[in-house]
Amino acid sequence: MPTTSFTTRIDADLKTDLEQIAQFEDRSASYMANLAIRNFVEERKATRELVDLGLEMVARGVPGIAPDAVHEWMLADDERPFPSTLTVKA
Repeated sequence: MPTTSFTTRIDADLKTDLEQIAQFEDRSASYMANLAIRNFVEERKATRELVDLGLEMVARGVPGIAPDAVHEWMLADDERPFPSTLTVKA
């Protein structure tokens, strides 16, 4: 994959931490920064795709999961399964 230069400013402490991590990993700081940026971009793209899919489903009238059911799931123990559309309240 071709590369290009990208200049940015970061906090001095962050740069020091990045250089220490890079040294520990036997990599360059540039490599580590590229890896971090790649992970960040992939995460944001995946999140955007999920939001777009959710909005498309709402527009098509696909039932969603009741907010109360999601809230209860978040407060439950780790073994509780995620609520499904079968338990949706109208």
